[in-house]
Formats: sequence, structure tokens, C-alpha cells
Amino acid sequence: MSSFIPGHFDGCPPPLGEEPSHPERPQDPGQTNLMISEMQQVALNTILAIIYFVITLLFRFVTDSVLDPLDDTLPALGEEPSHPEHPQDPGETYLDGVEQVVITAIRATLHSTRIDDFPQASRATDIILGLRRIPAGFHVVVKTDGAECQTSSKPVHVDQAVVEWNERILLPREPSSKVRVSVYASFELGPMLCHGELLHTFDSSVGELLDRSEKLHPIIFQFKQEKVVSSCTALFMTVEQRRSDGNEAAVLCPLTTLISGEMDALVLRTDAGHRLLARYCRTQNSRDLDQSIKHFERASDLCPMDHPCRPVALFNLATAKLVSCGTRPDLDIPITLFQDALDLRPTGHPDRPVTQLHLAIALLSHFAKQGFQTDADAAEELLSEVRDVCHANSHIHRAALLAIKISTLRPAGITDANDSGQERPAACTLPLSPSQLVDLAERCLRRDDPHALDEGISLHYDALRYYSTMHAHRGTLLCNLAVMLHTRFERRGNSKDLDQAVTLHYDALKCYNIMHARRGKLLCNLGAMLHTRFECQGNSQDLDQAGALQREALALRPVGHPDRSMSLNNLANQLSASFDHRGNGADLDQVIALHREALALRPVGHPDRAMSLNNLANQLSASSDHRGNDADLDQAIVLHREALALRPVGHPDRTTSSNNLAILLSTRFDRRGNDEDLDQAIALNRETLALLPVGHTHRPWSLNNLANRLSARFDHRGNSEDLDDAIALHDEALALCPVGHTMRSSSLNDLATLLSTRFNHRGNDEDLDQPIALHREVLALLPVGHADRSISLNNLANRLSDRFKHRGNEADLDQAIALHREALALLPAGHLGRAFSLNNLANQLSIRFVHRGNGKDLDDAIALHREALALLPVGHLSRAFSLNNLANELYNRFNHRGNDEDLDDAIALQREALALRSVGPTDRSMSLNNLAVQLSARFDHRGNGEDLNESRENLRCALTLLTPYDPRQLQVHWSLAKVYLSSYGSGPGQVEDTDSLNVAMHHLKAAANVVSGGFLPRLQASLHWVRRARQHSHSTELEAYATSMQRLDAYMSATASVSSRHNVMKDFPNTLAVDAASCALRSGDVHRAVELLEQGRTLIWTQMARFRTPLDSLPEALTKTFRDISSLLDKPPANHPEGTPGVDDVEAEASLYRRLVEDWNRAVEDIRKIEGFSRFLLPPLFSDLQDAARDGPIIILVASKPFCNAIIIPHKQPPTSIQLPSNFEKLQRLVLALQRATQQEASPKGNQPALTKALRELWDDVVRPVVKNLGGFARPGSRIWWCPTSVFTFLPLHAAGEYRRHGQFLSQLYISSYTPSLTALMRARRGRDRALSVTFAAIGQNRPAGHSFTLDCVEPELELVRTLLPPPPIVSFTKITSDHATKSRALRALQDNTWLHFACHGTQKYDEPFKSAFLMRDQPLSLLDITQTNLSQHEFAFLSACETAVGDPSTPDEVIHLAAGLQFAGVKSVVGTLWRVTDATVQHLVEEFYTNFCMDGAMDSTRAAEALRLAVRSLASNKDIPLDQRIVFMHIGV
Repeated sequence: MSSFIPGHFDGCPPPLGEEPSHPERPQDPGQTNLMISEMQQVALNTILAIIYFVITLLFRFVTDSVLDPLDDTLPALGEEPSHPEHPQDPGETYLDGVEQVVITAIRATLHSTRIDDFPQASRATDIILGLRRIPAGFHVVVKTDGAECQTSSKPVHVDQAVVEWNERILLPREPSSKVRVSVYASFELGPMLCHGELLHTFDSSVGELLDRSEKLHPIIFQFKQEKVVSSCTALFMTVEQRRSDGNEAAVLCPLTTLISGEMDALVLRTDAGHRLLARYCRTQNSRDLDQSIKHFERASDLCPMDHPCRPVALFNLATAKLVSCGTRPDLDIPITLFQDALDLRPTGHPDRPVTQLHLAIALLSHFAKQGFQTDADAAEELLSEVRDVCHANSHIHRAALLAIKISTLRPAGITDANDSGQERPAACTLPLSPSQLVDLAERCLRRDDPHALDEGISLHYDALRYYSTMHAHRGTLLCNLAVMLHTRFERRGNSKDLDQAVTLHYDALKCYNIMHARRGKLLCNLGAMLHTRFECQGNSQDLDQAGALQREALALRPVGHPDRSMSLNNLANQLSASFDHRGNGADLDQVIALHREALALRPVGHPDRAMSLNNLANQLSASSDHRGNDADLDQAIVLHREALALRPVGHPDRTTSSNNLAILLSTRFDRRGNDEDLDQAIALNRETLALLPVGHTHRPWSLNNLANRLSARFDHRGNSEDLDDAIALHDEALALCPVGHTMRSSSLNDLATLLSTRFNHRGNDEDLDQPIALHREVLALLPVGHADRSISLNNLANRLSDRFKHRGNEADLDQAIALHREALALLPAGHLGRAFSLNNLANQLSIRFVHRGNGKDLDDAIALHREALALLPVGHLSRAFSLNNLANELYNRFNHRGNDEDLDDAIALQREALALRSVGPTDRSMSLNNLAVQLSARFDHRGNGEDLNESRENLRCALTLLTPYDPRQLQVHWSLAKVYLSSYGSGPGQVEDTDSLNVAMHHLKAAANVVSGGFLPRLQASLHWVRRARQHSHSTELEAYATSMQRLDAYMSATASVSSRHNVMKDFPNTLAVDAASCALRSGDVHRAVELLEQGRTLIWTQMARFRTPLDSLPEALTKTFRDISSLLDKPPANHPEGTPGVDDVEAEASLYRRLVEDWNRAVEDIRKIEGFSRFLLPPLFSDLQDAARDGPIIILVASKPFCNAIIIPHKQPPTSIQLPSNFEKLQRLVLALQRATQQEASPKGNQPALTKALRELWDDVVRPVVKNLGGFARPGSRIWWCPTSVFTFLPLHAAGEYRRHGQFLSQLYISSYTPSLTALMRARRGRDRALSVTFAAIGQNRPAGHSFTLDCVEPELELVRTLLPPPPIVSFTKITSDHATKSRALRALQDNTWLHFACHGTQKYDEPFKSAFLMRDQPLSLLDITQTNLSQHEFAFLSACETAVGDPSTPDEVIHLAAGLQFAGVKSVVGTLWRVTDATVQHLVEEFYTNFCMDGAMDSTRAAEALRLAVRSLASNKDIPLDQRIVFMHIGV
């Protein structure tokens, strides 16, 4: 037993959420916390403990998993199933021609635990676990359709692996019929009053059981500890289909209908009694025991003398009465009841042996208390008969044998220590003897039994009241009681126990004078407890007093004393804690000196040398962390290697040494970035894990450490396999830590942390929600008063804050703040963690202020930061960190309210923080930057040139401190740009102003090109460069736009999901591409304008196309490498732990970024080698893009605020740019006018004057100027393609015209089509194999889910399409409508057919455009579903639905709608709608379209545009169709 010295003992697992270096604390020879007196009765007490526990707990064989009834209320019959598996039921079909489904055989696989596998003398509690639940047999219950059938109960033996039933059970013939199969352990082989103990339940169906039987798939149950001695682990059922032979009644078990109203009260009472008894065994709530006895008494009353179940009822009542003897010392009643039951079970009765066994145990217990030899003789006779009757390999035989052995060792009349105070006669007031108390204390500390520990503490208090202050053993009792209280504190976290333990140790110390041999041990233990209290309560006096006690203990052990090395070690540990608290380097130096002296006392060959090497190595590691001295770290690694060499494979402490060495190698990797160190650390962790097989106590700890190393390697190299492996290891560790396990909370915490990391890496929402659920479970395991509850509250709050940042749900932020407040309330003034808790709460309040603008949150954050700063005095390692935080919040309040005092205070705090960061380039550079930013702000506010000059000099200095690959360069360059812009605005002369502006642009350009800065910060810097260059008309404006295009493309490439890309686009200017093109047009570079437009528009579709089918030829590993490294580069710069990092830290970080950048560049170059990817992440070249116009000119419409342009791109000739007689605001008004006009009903004459006016304006301002310039590029009647941008995407360009008699209309001059981008049109023209037969699917849904309307024209429309298409074999036609038109079937039709016609209701979701959908019978077929489908071989789609070609106003240049989605997914030619379309319009247009489309019996998707123009022209003569319906359809693609 340890001596309660603070820190880790050799081989112990690490604490929650950390991996400390595991300093080792060797035990003093002969030193224990429990000072055992040399009494002759110790052996008898051990025997006494064993026999008592056998007697009191043998009968508690009812499992803990049985449902709890409520008081006297009789519980319901059914139990909740354990659901080991949940396979899907087969489809709803009947078994044709089958008249019966029969279970013909059941085979159960058992896992047995032998009773005598447990030690008999040293671990009495384990013996009881083996004896407490011995089943007489097993049986299976099958329930279906309100009926139940139960097999016979089959007995089992110790080594029996299988039990079989060949009893036939009739099942319903419908495959969907539900079946519940339950396995029970019964405790009688004769008539049973209830089912027994439920072991496992499996819910299934008849169809699934048939399938399992055919495939020989057993039902697998998870093995559970604490079940009965033999537990069922698997069940195989043979199920057959057969015809009735007319004789089934003779061979099949009848199904008995269960009707609750006819349930036998006797069964209900018995069930209730068993369940309450089980709950009492778990909770020790005496009320449950009383209720259990009442139920059994009532059950007994219902069984008169001739009732067949009377022996069972008597036996159950006797069992409960015997258990109650733990609180009521009357054994006569249970003995009488057992005897009556035995009398009713004559020789040959199957349950006679188990009755004899229990009666014998009761008699032995009576003999132990009263000493009547007749009881012992009768018990011996009963046990002998049991042995003679029962099979030698049965559990009952083994139990009887064990009881006989114990009874021969136990003298009569000795009361067990655990019985004392409860089972003594009332007249007896004597406490246990000191040796009995020591024995009891040892057992309490060895077992994790709260009730036993409480009882042991109570008995010690009783003894102290009896033994006077002069008693020789009082000091021993005080010390042992203190140890038990300390143990209870560690298990439950009640600080009162710790305070009382300290007080008792002080009292014990008074019992031993300065010369007493035990005084040194007491001083060590008291020092350790004071240290524990300091860690929990933060009182520095406890820390100082602990150190003083350890010094006194060392003084009692001079040079030559055998325990001097131990005291040196203890004092060193105490001073180490003082260093951690105060940061005094002198303490650390003394710690190292003490450990060196201790090591010198343990030369080569000393058994404790490895421990000393370990402890010295750990302190040298701490010194290296504190001072940045790599020599200390290297020496520590050398010492750990020597310690490991002293512990070869097979040494019990090798795992600790290998783990500690792995930790330091990992630390050195963090500083220097040497891959070999990290790989070696992982290898050591793998070795450690291999030495701890499944079942080993420390395996979860080892799994955790290996997982953390793999997580570190993932952070370094970006290999997702390392991250997934780490999560899998944490999953395994958690599975080994069930509820109640001491490491469960830490395992939950570690798994949650890595899942959060994976969320940050991949963006999977499940990985965002699951950590929160895990942290909630951790919190539930740490009730109020637990020492770690504040840490758990903090962790949960941080994850909720992360989710708020991702989803914006304010409830998450509010809950995070509430949790931080609760955590803070648990850390009173003086607690070590209070300052950090104050900081965490302040940060969340600051976030809420930014989100809501509530000044009170900002004020509260500042007050909290002030309090945190007050707790971190001068010299504290974290003071600079706290100064910086407070300064930043004051600066925020200045920006919010303009109070000069806040700005001055912020600058003063930043100056103090800077003074504390004299060493360490990274932290100092950031302090210089922060101070510079605030000085610059004060210059802008007051105009003091000294502030601006100091700001500039600080930033220049900060830049020189940073390595070329440090990501913080970006921030400093950005700050320098701001300073020079401020100088430009205030300079006295034009020359100086121009210079300042040029320097500012230089720094913004540099910020955008800091490769290690991350994709998002670089993109933000480039956009800031764009704004400033445009604001000042600087010559770098076009370069800034081009850089921004590249940065946006790269950032989107690293974004995994389609929906997340769309959300990303919302955060950036939606006119970026057109503004860039306008800039190029202003400079006269039309080619560059087209290239920038193509690069900056339809980014989401471009990314999908880039990583879609063409990547089939690209190795999957290459794509994965690119995304993984991109994710790592996109992470914000790491925050160093408080304290100043050494030079090696900075160099290691720079090395890491340098390597990542090189790897990323290599991956990009490898991708560019793939055909079709030569311009990957490079802007497209105009020479390539011009090929899109090979079948007709393309007109790009550019709408920017300065002016609007049209660019005509012919195939071989130079492009032409035309400035249009319109502007951005005018176009916006035109879009609104058109939207209102299309929503207005036509007049009785069919006129729509508002729409006509808008279309005329569209002709005059946009289309006519283009038509005037098309003559040289396109002949009349030929095809042209429109590629609109920005607001142009919402205009029906194809419908523009003069709308007067003999006026011009675009549709009369040219055949108009649209394309979202030039690249999209080029992809659609790619050659593909022509199918011999056209596969055409017509998909219609007239009654979509969730809507009350019916589309009556859907069926006639699809039938019309069928009649107009060429007949087979030219066209293979498939129609899916009505109930068959579900989402899954529509998707299948989409994949299997290359020509499509949709007739259904369409919806456009402007807030989430990828949820725009065709409405099907069950679920919507969304745009996201379509984009995830490969349609690369598809030719044509007609979308007869509303709003299928309308984009998202927030991201118009992304062109996100159903028609575009189909084209980008691979469909060459698509017809869609701009707004709502009527049934009448659809019927007329569909008929005209397909008539023209298929006029010669051939199918050619390139004729769709011409067919649509002819169909629309035919509608013009129909006055019943209003204008808005004649122009609603548009064509996209080839």
C-alpha cells in the first residue's frame, strides 16, 4: 500500500485529459498507510470476513439489471429488451404455399465462470461474486402477437459450453410479424413462479429469423460482467417452413395468449419481490428490502399447505429474510423457512440440493454468532448430502465444497469486522480490536464498495471514542481513519473528508515524539495530504506546510539512513509543486539537486535505481520546458533510456518506462519537428500496449497514450488514417471503461477531443454533436462536489462554443456561458484554476458581445479579465497572457464607445505584457504587433505622430523576429499596411504620401502571399488589398483581384462538402468576379476580364467538376493528400502554452509549415500532370476558353457598379467589349419590375403591359446593343449563347424585343441558349459514345408528399410525351408516376436513362439552394441528390416544373438551380423554367416541342434549342396563353 506521496506511482494511469510524465514514488520498505498491529487474531479475522460475506451475499443471486418496481405497485410483466442487434426486416411479402413456420431447435452458447477460480483467503469479495448468482438452469421464451411460449429449463454445469432445446415452437407465417426472443436463468428446476432472471432479449421478425437460420447466422449477445455464473453469449435458432401434416398439435409447443387481467397475483408478487431484492443489493436502501419481504410474505400467504408452489414461495421468503439479517440479527426465521421448504422437497426433488445448500449456509452463520455445535454439525451433514447428490462439475457442488472448507477454518463465536456495530447483541458496546480494525481498513481500501468504506469509517470513529488518548494503538487508529477518509475523498470528492483526514493526521502526529520510528512516515503522509488539499483548494499555506513537513522528515533521515533516498524524493516532489505554483526557478534547481542526490544513493544494481532515473528525468524535462534548455531535455531522454534498459521485457514496470520515454520523445518532436522522435514514441506506445493484453487494468490508459501520439502525427503530417486510428483506440479504451470505471470520464473526454479535431478536419456534423454528448456524459459522472467537475464544465462549454461558431445557434453560446459561470463558482478565490476559468468566461462573453452588441457582456468580460490579472502576480508565467487579454477587451470597448481612457489603459497593459516577453521571438512579436495596432488606433483618434512612429517601429521589429515560414507574418504585414495607410492619409507632402501608399500595398500583397498563413487568412488579406487598391485607384488593383481569385479557388478546393462551399461563398463579396472583370476592362484587357470571370464564377460547380469523373484516372491517395494538407495549412497559427517558447519551438513550427507547403506544392504539381488538370488552381487561359464559341458566339454580360459591359466572344476572332447604356442600380430595378410583372394576372384581353414595358427596356438597354455588334459573328437564324453574370442572371434575355407591330424580337433573329460558364459549355460538348438505343425516362408526380394539391395534368403529359417520341427500338421508354415515383426510384431512373422528362412540382430554396427539389411521393429529390449522381453520359432533360432555372440572389454568379445542376452533373442539354408555369402552357408547349424535336424520327440533343424556339413561337398565336407563360421556358447547354 502506498504512502500517499503526491504524484504518480510507478505504472499508474495518467489523470483526466493529460499525459504527465509519470514520476515514480517508491514505497518505503515496510511503510504503509495502515499501521498493522501484531495481533494473533489477524488470521481468524480474515477467515471471519470470508465466511461472513459468503453467508450474507450468497443469496443475492438476483441480477442488478432487473427492472425496479415502485414501492408496493406490482410491476408490469414485460422487460425492456437489450437490443444486441437491429437488422432490417425483410420486405412485406407473404410466404406463398407455406402453411407453417416452426422453430425446431435452439442452441445457446455459454460463457462460464468457475466459482473456485477465485482466491479463497485473500479476496473474499471475489468469491462472493462467483457464488451470488448460481442458476439452476436456462430457458427461452418466445413472444409474438400477444402470445408466449416457454421452453423447459435446462440445467448447466461449470464447464458446459452449450445447452440445446429440441422443442418445437409455432410462429406466425407473415414474415413481418414481430418476434421477441428472451433468454432467462431460472433458479428452480421445479415449478417456477416467474420467469427468473432476464439475461438477454432480441427483437426480430419471422422473416429475419428464417434468414438467419438459412445463413447460419447466430444471434450474438455482448458478454456482460456481473451476470450469472454461466452467461449466454450467443443463440442459434433453426427455423423451418413447412406444410401442415395435420398432426402439428402433437409436436409443436402450443402458443398461450397472455392477458394481463388474468395474471396470477402470485406471479406478480414474486416478480416484485425479486426485483426489489435486486435493487436493495445495489443500493442498500433498507426500504427496498422491507418491500421485498412484504411481497414474498404475501406470495407465501397465497400458497396454502397443498399448493404446488409453496416450497418456492417459502424459499424466496427465506432468502430475503436471510439477507435482512445483515441489519436484523435474527437468523431463526430464515432457518425455519428454509427447513419448511426443504421438508416439501423430498429426496429426488430437483430443487432439494439448492435448498440444502442455503439452509446449511444459514446454519453456519448462526453457528458463527451463537457457537452452537449442533448448527455446525447439521450444516456439515446437509453439505455432505449436497456433494453426494450433485454432479461434481455443477456449480452447487462447487459452492458446497467451498462452504465446507471455510467452515473448517472458522472458529465459533468470532464476529467479523464488517459485522461489528450491526450484528452485535444490543448489550455489547465493545468496539473491534485494533487488529480487527486494521484488517477491516485494508479490505475497505482494496475494494471499491462505498457501503463497506462508510461502515469501516464509522467503526473507526466508534473505536476512537472507546480507546482513550493514552491508548497504545490510538495513533494507529487515527492514521488509518485518516487514510480511509482520504480514500473516500478521492472517490467522491467531498472536501470535508479531506479536511478531517488532515486534522486526524495532525492528531496522530502528536502521539509520536520526535524520536519515534514512525514519526517520519507520518510526516510524509501528512505532507502528501496537505499537498492534495492545496491542489483542490489552492491555499498556499498548505503547500508551504507540506514542504516543511517533508523537510522535517528528511532531517530525521540523515546520510546513511536507509530511507533517506525516499525522503529526498518526497521533498523534491513537494518543491516541484511549489515551482509549478510560483514559477521560482530556484525551487526547480533544488528539486533536481535532491533527485541527483537520491540517484547517487541508488547505484547500478540498486532495485530502485530505475525509479530515481525516472524522477530525475522528469524534473530535467520540466527544467527544459521552463528555460528552453534543450540539453536538459536530451539528458532526460538519456536517463529514461537507461531506466528502460533496467526494465527488460517481462519487468512489471517496463510499461511505465516505455511510456515516459515516449512522452519525452514526443516533447522533443514538438520542439524540433524530427519525425524520427515521433515515430519512435509511437513505437514505444505500441510496445506498451502489446504488454497490456485485453483485461489488463492499465490497457485503457495505454490505448489513450498511443491514440494521443497518433493524433500528434496527424497534426504534423495530415494523414487521416492516424486520426481515424486514434479515434478507434479511444473507442476501444472507452469500451474497456464501463459505467463506474475510474477512467471512464477521462476516456470519454479524450474521445470527445479527437472527434472535435476530426470535425475541424472534415466538417462532419456528427463529429460536432457527438463530442457534446460525450462531454455531457462526463459531466453526469462528476456530481457537484467532485474535484474535476469544473474541468468537465469547461470542456463542455468549449464544445458548445465551437458548435455556435459553426451553426450560429445562440442557445449554444448562452449555455456555454452558463457552464463557464458554474465552473467558475466551483473555483473559489485562491484556487489554482480560477484565473483560467475567469479568462474562459470572459472570452465567451466577448464573443456574445460581438454577436449581439450588448455592452454589458463586454463590461463583464473586462471585469473578469481584471480579476484574473489580479490572481496572476508579477513573475507568474501567465501574467503576460492575462495582460494581453485585458488590453484587447479594453481596445474593443474603445472601438465600441470611443472612451479614450480605455485605449490608454489598453496600451499601458500591452507595454507591460511586452516587458514580460523579453525572451521568445514568437510571443514577443505578437506583443509588439498588438501594441502597434493600438498605438495606430490612438494615432487615428488623436493624430499624435509619435504613436504612429512607435507603431511602425514595433511592427518592423516584430517582422524581424519571425522566420520566413511563420504564419504570424501575415498579421504583422497587415498591421504594417494599416500604419502606412494612416501615414499616407496624414503625410505633409505628395511624394511621401505616394511612397507610403506603395509600401502599404506592398505589405498587403506580402500578407496575401504568406504561404504558411492559411487559406482563409490569405484570402481575407487579398480581399483587403482589393478594397484598398480600388479605394486609392492603385496600380496593383488588377493584381489584387487576380490574387483574390486564386486564393478563393484554393480555399474552396480545401472545403469538403457542397453545402459548406455555398455557405463559404456567402461570406465573401458576391460581385468579386465581375468587379475584377470590370477592372480588367477599364485597363483595356478583355482577355484578362474573361479569364477572371471564368475563374471567379460558378466556383462550386467548378470544384465539383474538378473532383468528379475525371478523377477516376487520378489516384485516390493524391486527392486525399491534397485535401489533408490543405486542411492543415488552413488551420490558424497554434497558440503556445503560456510561458515563453524556446527558439527550438519557433524553428520546429517553421520547419513544420515549410514541409507542409512543400508537400502541398508537390501535390498540386502532381495533379497538374493529370490530363484535364494542367491549369489546376491556375486561372484559365482565354485561348482555351475561346473554344467554347465554336458553334456560335458567346455573349458575357458583366454587371458591376461602375458600368455594365457585354463581351462578345467569337470562335477565332478577337473578343469585342461593348459598354451598355445601363448601370447596376438600373438593372436591379429592372429585375424587380420583371418579378412583379410576372406575378400579375393578365388582363381579360391577355395583355400584360408591365411585363411588356420591362422586356422593351431589356431590349433597349442590353440586347439591342449586342445585336448591333453580332452581324460580323453570327448570321440571322443561327445560335448564340448568353453567359450572364450578377443581376443579369435573373433576366429573360431570350424574350427581349420591341413588342410592337413590325418590331424586332431577339427570338426572330437568333436561337438563344444559356450557359453558366464557358467551361460548362465546353464540358457539355465533350465527345461521348452514342448509345444504339435512346433510353428515355418520363418521371411524374401528381400527389407529392406534404402537399394537399393534385397536379391533374401530369399523367396526360407523360402519355403525350410517349406518343410523340419515336417508337422502339429507336427509343426505350420508361414511365414512373404516382406511388411509384419515389425519391429512390427517381434517382434510379436518373442513373439508368440518358434522356429525361420531369413533370412534377419544383421548389427553389433561396436560403439553402442545394435543397431545391423536384417533389416526389415520399421525399424531395433535391439538387444535392442530383449533384451527387454521375450523369456524364446523359444527353437531354426537359424540366416541366416551376422555378427550375432560378438562382440564389445571395450568390447569383454561382448559378445554383435545378437546371444548372443537371447540366453540371453531365446532362448536355436542359430545358427549364424561370418562374411558375401553368398546366395549359405545359400541355401546349410540350406537344409543340417534341413534335419539332422528333420530326424526322431521330433523337439529337443539339436540336433542343431550335425545337424550343419553334414551340414558343407557336404559342404566340394562342391568345389564351399570357406573355409570361410564353417566355417562361429557357434552354441551357449545347
